Amino acid sequence: MQIAIMGCGWLGQPLAQQLLKDGHNVVATCRSPAKQQKLQQHGLHTQIFNLGDNLHTKAMQDVLQSDLLILNIPPGGKQIQADFFSASMCALVKEAKTQGTKRLLFISTTAVYGEIQGEIDERAQCSPITLSGQAHLRIEQHVRDVFGVNACILRLAGLVGSDRHPAKYLAAKTNLPNAVQRVNLIHQHDVIAAIKQIIRLKYFGHILQLSAHDHPSREDYYRWACGQLNLVLPSFIHSQQDTVGKQINAHWTCKQLRLTLKYPSPYDMLN
Repeated sequence: MQIAIMGCGWLGQPLAQQLLKDGHNVVATCRSPAKQQKLQQHGLHTQIFNLGDNLHTKAMQDVLQSDLLILNIPPGGKQIQADFFSASMCALVKEAKTQGTKRLLFISTTAVYGEIQGEIDERAQCSPITLSGQAHLRIEQHVRDVFGVNACILRLAGLVGSDRHPAKYLAAKTNLPNAVQRVNLIHQHDVIAAIKQIIRLKYFGHILQLSAHDHPSREDYYRWACGQLNLVLPSFIHSQQDTVGKQINAHWTCKQLRLTLKYPSPYDMLN
């Protein structure tokens, strides 16, 4: 299968390498010549692309005339340009359809649910609060409008990997809020496994979501994780207004994809 991955970074690169090993013909995009050279050393056919670039070049034809386009471009940083991001991504989706992309998998975020309380499944109504969540929801709708049953939306909880863990950013901090809020995390390995299953089963026309099945509190988990990583433990404040927040239930997605998570609990993710 001809697969294009737009956004070949922390998640996209190992995904591209896995798909290449599986026998797919993979083309990926990155943002700099240095990254392009690095990816090519791993055997990946790569094109340079930054969001907002011309979509009508010969190089982009190699990307947009694929059996499957995996759209994995993050909005970038806390100071995102939400209008530019969503408009450019929507233009990209439309052009992909025009140039002949057959199916599209959009990597989205559980931030589209906003501050909904309690357990959330794939049918939950979205009410995003952050600029990123609002932009992703607009793009999701456009993807579904343009590609219909040939689109798949995959909403991801917080991403963890062997070289990436949120505890590192909370270490030694004091007076952290939301002590009892539930933790929603998913490991890079399980995300890649899910994407491979979507491709293998041709599971399109659906909204899916991924999170580990266990949801400890922020205080319990991040103090434990920092201890495991030999970091200074953070401290949390408690308030009568504290809520448990949202809890992402990914059991239906895992069942549909015939997927057993390798890291079903955040406590597994440091092993």
